[in-house]
Amino acid sequence: MKILENHPVENSLQINSISKYYIEVENKDDFHKLHNFILKNNLPVLVVGECTNIVMPDFFDGIVVRPLFNNLNINKNYVSVGCSVSWHEFVLKMIDRSIYGFENLSLIPGSVGAAPIQNIGAYGQDVSKLIKQVDCFNYEDGKYITLSNKECNFSYRNSILKNNNLIIYNIDFHTNNKKIFNLEYQSIDKYINANNVDVNNLSLKEISNIICDIRNLVLPDPKKVPNVGSFFKNSIVKKDEINTTYFKYDDLVLWQLDDQYVKVGSARLIELIKNDINTNSSVFIYKNHSLILITDSNASQADVLKFANTIKQKVFNTFNILLEVEPMVVAS
Repeated sequence: MKILENHPVENSLQINSISKYYIEVENKDDFHKLHNFILKNNLPVLVVGECTNIVMPDFFDGIVVRPLFNNLNINKNYVSVGCSVSWHEFVLKMIDRSIYGFENLSLIPGSVGAAPIQNIGAYGQDVSKLIKQVDCFNYEDGKYITLSNKECNFSYRNSILKNNNLIIYNIDFHTNNKKIFNLEYQSIDKYINANNVDVNNLSLKEISNIICDIRNLVLPDPKKVPNVGSFFKNSIVKKDEINTTYFKYDDLVLWQLDDQYVKVGSARLIELIKNDINTNSSVFIYKNHSLILITDSNASQADVLKFANTIKQKVFNTFNILLEVEPMVVAS
């Protein structure tokens, strides 16, 4: 176990963030040492991976824990993967082994350990459909726990793994998934038609490449353009409560869920009002996707949240829809 003091916390928004303690855990034997250190210091704890979905404070007066587990073992019907393995690299390994179900989740930034926490999803697929179980260590009581898929209580961009005392160090994924392609998502269908793709002869690798092409067209690489992906979730609201004074239903992107509720495309809401948003010197709406907030590498957490709140307020005033922030916002 490596303990560093007043150590920088690298993050994809490139906020200049420092943590009082920064601890790297490299094997299971370190967990009990970590447990004792946490009890002794009585400080807030933040578990991180690649920090691609976290809005860090300028100074975190606590303990940042970075688990480093890089195992990848394929068994008969499942694969065990360490939490610090790159998600996209893992997806490519599954594709190389002709394992279905992961291809639509290609190129999502971050580590494997972060995937179940917010139930990452894209292009019609959610990671919760692939997970068998999640192995964790409770840093508060010093005990190991394995959660089944059901016990994770997955929902839209959420799970029981959020905001608790668990450190994910290993995940088991099913490998005997149905051998069918998921090509029904609108942007995939549009790409296939625009490029005259023969859907009858597609391979897993080719689908992954299509997903990567689509993502690269609209989503910036966090290694090149500071961002945390989609900053707001799509909202689920009662359709008749949407304010249509300024824009009609036809101006919006709506998915009907039942007789009353719809899911509203938040990117479209922001697209419609973004010209009325006061500009910020360090934080901006990405030109190719209105859900993405980018920085100039000089923004503080306060800068990012102030700009995000300006957007939220304008959307609420215009549509009577309250946007919910998707990335984790860490208190100082």
